[in-house]
Amino acid sequence: MKVEFGKNARAVLKWGIYLLLLLLLCGLQGAPGLFAVWGVKPVFVAPLAVAVAFFEREGASAAFGVAAGFLWDLSAGKLFGFYGMVLLVCCAAVTLLSMYCIRVNLANFLLLCLGVSLLCGLWNFFFYSFIWGYDGALLYFWKALAQTAYTALPAIPIYYLVRWLTDKLSLTVRA
Repeated sequence: MKVEFGKNARAVLKWGIYLLLLLLLCGLQGAPGLFAVWGVKPVFVAPLAVAVAFFEREGASAAFGVAAGFLWDLSAGKLFGFYGMVLLVCCAAVTLLSMYCIRVNLANFLLLCLGVSLLCGLWNFFFYSFIWGYDGALLYFWKALAQTAYTALPAIPIYYLVRWLTDKLSLTVRA
């Protein structure tokens, strides 16, 4: 027996799965010591936000970026909105790029994902280390670069998972 969902039911299911994925990945990202290599942990929230932005429309992806950023702010103990405003702009830009300028494929996703991750790492470095003149600020800079590189590993399965969800639960697919 095959069960068919209507358009609204598929949209609710898809965004519900996105939200559950966001909560799961945010929990994994914030878990102390989990996936840490030499004191560097990967970022899971930014690749998920970029992957959703790659396959969704600009308003929805910007809203998801804000939600992902706010959740990241809460789990990282940052000022509320610190990552939220960065992911808002980045997700809207990624959607517009994927709609009008670039092809939707893994290579372009990785480039954009690493760019967003690097921007978030440098954003954190600048506002939490550099402008205060802390000793060893250069170490935090290198840590941000290492974190960006380490984020590429979980970004690949996240891309394929979001692509699969989009293929299964959307009426139209841009890729």
